[in-house]
Amino acid sequence: MKHLILITGLALLLGAATCDSNNQYQLGDPIRLELGGRATSPHDVMQFVSVTEDSRCPEYTNCIWEGQVGIQLSIGKDGRESVKLALHPEQPEAAQQSLGGYIYRLQKVEPYPKAGQNIRMEDYVITVVVEAI
Repeated sequence: MKHLILITGLALLLGAATCDSNNQYQLGDPIRLELGGRATSPHDVMQFVSVTEDSRCPEYTNCIWEGQVGIQLSIGKDGRESVKLALHPEQPEAAQQSLGGYIYRLQKVEPYPKAGQNIRMEDYVITVVVEAI
Protein backbone atom coordinates (compact mmCIF):
# COMPACT_ATOMS: atom_id res chain seq x y z
CA MET A 1 0.00 0.00 0.00
CA LYS A 2 2.86 2.40 0.82
CA HIS A 3 4.40 1.73 -2.58
CA LEU A 4 1.10 2.39 -4.34
CA ILE A 5 0.73 5.75 -2.57
CA LEU A 6 4.36 6.62 -3.34
CA ILE A 7 4.02 5.68 -7.02
CA THR A 8 0.73 7.61 -7.34
CA GLY A 9 2.25 10.67 -5.67
CA LEU A 10 5.31 10.49 -7.90
CA ALA A 11 3.16 10.17 -11.02
CA LEU A 12 1.09 13.21 -10.01
CA LEU A 13 4.22 15.21 -9.28
CA LEU A 14 5.78 14.35 -12.65
CA GLY A 15 2.52 15.13 -14.43
CA ALA A 16 2.30 18.52 -12.75
CA ALA A 17 5.92 19.29 -13.58
CA THR A 18 5.31 18.44 -17.22
CA CYS A 19 2.24 20.68 -17.43
CA ASP A 20 3.94 23.52 -15.57
CA SER A 21 6.92 23.64 -17.91
CA ASN A 22 4.74 24.93 -20.74
CA ASN A 23 7.37 26.66 -22.79
CA GLN A 24 9.33 28.83 -20.38
CA TYR A 25 11.49 31.40 -22.15
CA GLN A 26 14.24 33.90 -21.52
CA LEU A 27 14.49 37.36 -23.07
CA GLY A 28 16.43 37.29 -26.32
CA ASP A 29 15.93 33.56 -26.96
CA PRO A 30 13.85 32.35 -29.93
CA ILE A 31 10.47 30.95 -28.86
CA ARG A 32 8.62 28.43 -31.06
CA LEU A 33 4.86 28.32 -30.64
CA GLU A 34 2.19 26.26 -32.32
CA LEU A 35 -1.21 27.87 -32.87
CA GLY A 36 -2.82 28.14 -29.44
CA GLY A 37 0.52 27.55 -27.73
CA ARG A 38 1.65 29.56 -24.71
CA ALA A 39 5.04 30.64 -23.44
CA THR A 40 5.74 32.14 -20.04
CA SER A 41 8.48 34.22 -18.50
CA PRO A 42 8.77 36.11 -15.21
CA HIS A 43 7.38 39.25 -16.90
CA ASP A 44 4.48 37.91 -18.99
CA VAL A 45 2.50 35.16 -20.64
CA MET A 46 2.33 35.07 -24.43
CA GLN A 47 -0.08 33.02 -26.55
CA PHE A 48 -0.14 32.50 -30.33
CA VAL A 49 -3.80 33.32 -30.99
CA SER A 50 -4.26 33.38 -34.75
CA VAL A 51 -2.91 33.70 -38.26
CA THR A 52 -4.61 36.83 -39.52
CA GLU A 53 -3.36 36.57 -43.10
CA ASP A 54 -1.18 34.40 -45.28
CA SER A 55 -0.78 35.76 -48.79
CA ARG A 56 2.83 34.64 -49.29
CA CYS A 57 3.76 33.56 -52.79
CA PRO A 58 3.96 29.74 -52.82
CA GLU A 59 7.33 28.09 -53.38
CA TYR A 60 8.40 27.57 -57.01
CA THR A 61 5.77 29.94 -58.41
CA ASN A 62 5.97 33.43 -59.86
CA CYS A 63 3.80 36.11 -58.26
CA ILE A 64 3.34 39.78 -58.99
CA TRP A 65 3.33 40.54 -55.27
CA GLU A 66 5.47 38.71 -52.72
CA GLY A 67 2.70 38.67 -50.14
CA GLN A 68 2.92 38.58 -46.37
CA VAL A 69 1.91 36.57 -43.36
CA GLY A 70 0.36 38.13 -40.26
CA ILE A 71 -0.19 36.73 -36.78
CA GLN A 72 -1.74 37.82 -33.51
CA LEU A 73 -0.38 37.23 -30.01
CA SER A 74 -2.14 37.79 -26.71
CA ILE A 75 0.11 39.15 -23.99
CA GLY A 76 -0.26 39.14 -20.22
CA LYS A 77 -1.61 36.78 -17.63
CA ASP A 78 -5.16 37.87 -18.46
CA GLY A 79 -4.49 37.97 -22.24
CA ARG A 80 -5.99 41.45 -22.57
CA GLU A 81 -3.12 42.97 -24.55
CA SER A 82 -2.74 42.11 -28.20
CA VAL A 83 0.23 42.26 -30.55
CA LYS A 84 -0.14 41.94 -34.33
CA LEU A 85 2.99 41.17 -36.30
CA ALA A 86 3.62 40.53 -39.99
CA LEU A 87 6.45 39.25 -42.16
CA HIS A 88 6.75 41.20 -45.38
CA PRO A 89 10.01 41.42 -47.34
CA GLU A 90 9.71 45.18 -47.93
CA GLN A 91 8.33 46.16 -44.50
CA PRO A 92 10.65 44.77 -41.79
CA GLU A 93 9.15 47.17 -39.23
CA ALA A 94 5.86 45.22 -39.40
CA ALA A 95 7.59 42.22 -37.82
CA GLN A 96 8.02 43.95 -34.47
CA GLN A 97 5.95 45.82 -31.93
CA SER A 98 6.73 47.23 -28.51
CA LEU A 99 4.44 46.75 -25.54
CA GLY A 100 4.99 47.25 -21.84
CA GLY A 101 8.75 47.81 -22.05
CA TYR A 102 9.38 44.85 -24.37
CA ILE A 103 9.78 44.36 -28.10
CA TYR A 104 8.04 41.38 -29.68
CA ARG A 105 9.74 40.38 -32.95
CA LEU A 106 8.37 37.79 -35.38
CA GLN A 107 11.20 35.88 -37.03
CA LYS A 108 9.57 33.01 -38.87
CA VAL A 109 6.20 31.50 -39.76
CA GLU A 110 6.09 27.88 -40.85
CA PRO A 111 5.18 26.07 -43.00
CA TYR A 112 5.88 28.09 -46.10
CA PRO A 113 3.06 27.81 -48.70
CA LYS A 114 3.40 25.32 -51.55
CA ALA A 115 1.44 25.55 -54.78
CA GLY A 116 -1.76 23.54 -54.71
CA GLN A 117 -1.59 22.79 -50.97
CA ASN A 118 -3.63 24.41 -48.23
CA ILE A 119 -2.08 25.00 -44.83
CA ARG A 120 -4.28 23.87 -41.97
CA MET A 121 -4.41 26.34 -39.07
CA GLU A 122 -3.11 23.72 -36.63
CA ASP A 123 0.03 23.29 -38.77
CA TYR A 124 1.29 26.84 -38.23
CA VAL A 125 4.34 27.34 -36.02
CA ILE A 126 5.90 30.72 -35.33
CA THR A 127 9.27 31.80 -33.98
CA VAL A 128 9.25 34.97 -31.87
CA VAL A 129 11.92 36.79 -29.87
CA VAL A 130 11.09 39.04 -26.92
CA GLU A 131 13.63 41.63 -25.78
CA ALA A 132 13.62 44.40 -23.19
CA ILE A 133 13.61 47.93 -24.60
